[in-house]
Amino acid sequence: MSKNVLILVCCALAQLTPLAYEALFGYKEYYIYPSLMSHTLLIIPIVIIFLLRNRYTKAFLIIWIAWLYVGEVKILTYFAINPYYIAMDEGCVIYNIYLIFMSVGMLIHDANTRIPIRSAAEESTGRPIYDDLAWFEYFLLVFPLLWIADFMRNVGFIPILSGSDVTDTMYGLNYGYVYNFGFFNCLSAVVLYDRMLKSPTKRIKFFWLAMLVLAVLIMSADSKRLYLLVSLLAIFVYDKLMAGSLVVNLKTVVLMLSGVVLYVFLQNVRLGSTTESPFKRDGFPLGAEFREYIRAVNEYKPGEIPGYDLAASTVGAFANSFLLKLAGYDKSELVHKDSAYTFMKLFDDENTLGIRTGLTSELYFAYGFYGLIFISLFGWLVSSLSYRLVRVTKKSSLIFLSTLFGLLVLTAFGQSSVTVGCLCVTMYLYALFAGIRLISHRPADSPHLPA
Repeated sequence: MSKNVLILVCCALAQLTPLAYEALFGYKEYYIYPSLMSHTLLIIPIVIIFLLRNRYTKAFLIIWIAWLYVGEVKILTYFAINPYYIAMDEGCVIYNIYLIFMSVGMLIHDANTRIPIRSAAEESTGRPIYDDLAWFEYFLLVFPLLWIADFMRNVGFIPILSGSDVTDTMYGLNYGYVYNFGFFNCLSAVVLYDRMLKSPTKRIKFFWLAMLVLAVLIMSADSKRLYLLVSLLAIFVYDKLMAGSLVVNLKTVVLMLSGVVLYVFLQNVRLGSTTESPFKRDGFPLGAEFREYIRAVNEYKPGEIPGYDLAASTVGAFANSFLLKLAGYDKSELVHKDSAYTFMKLFDDENTLGIRTGLTSELYFAYGFYGLIFISLFGWLVSSLSYRLVRVTKKSSLIFLSTLFGLLVLTAFGQSSVTVGCLCVTMYLYALFAGIRLISHRPADSPHLPA
């Protein structure tokens, strides 16, 4: 199938999706469906996917488009269980307009960047990588054990194994100091995967695979799923970078299915039930964040969310608490102005859980359509990171950047305060690595962390 024919097929499928929804679900309530116009807007990002040259940028954009479909299916299946009013179209239009501007930002950077040409040797054997981690690698290998040890010392039990609904208590526990650096577990997972990948025998390979599984279980001990998903995405990117090409194969499918299964399983476990079908309780088990975004669009306009301040919460989450205190600000007070805290009581005064609605939602409710400027810059940043990924030759760079790439992918349904908080502690980790490398007298090659 030629490229132009494939573009036409993809655009036609996107355009016809609302009609397929109506035929499949058969609801008489017209407001529950997205309109043909909202899906017509998808034509621009779809065409841009075929114009982008960097496959990692393409993959990023595809995932963000796929999130729209996940959210739509979530709402349509949930409506059969809880048929309250929820009009999908306006939120889908807004999401797709933001998607257009993000993809344009990607294209602008992509079109003005030279593509590195791989040699025949790299095509056949993968990219040559210089191992510059030194003994810093051992710190990453043991960090999950240090993290869970301090976790247990402070909490005294593992929430995910309590056998009861922990959603009301999981955000109020005192997890200890090391817990704040839990994002390091994601980098540890990539290092463990690298060890498994390069093991000379099946026995050693199995050992490191077991350690990787243990690390995944450890980072899920609090029943939160961010680190799990970032780790799987980072491993996916790292694996493709080491192989020298981004292709969908059996390993890719296994990683994707593992992420979905573990995400749903953890949701059931944190609710105290591993046997109840999530489909009977919530419909499609993914996409709750998109549903909450649509509900917010139905009832609020930009600037109307009480206490919401995206800029203040983002700065508060990123900046060091000591420096903020010197400047006369309280870090906790600033962070509590983020979307998770301010959105959580919009629809339920008794709710004690933060609500994540994604970067598009955050920018729209903070700045309206002026937020399109920021999402365009974000698209440019993603493309820049993608090109950095295909150029680096140091192991440390690949580990740091593949993990950050996975983190940014999840901004489709995450919250900015968490994202920049993870970036902040990653900077601390890189500073530690730079110090160790200086002591070890190793050659320097900064991973060029994105701001």
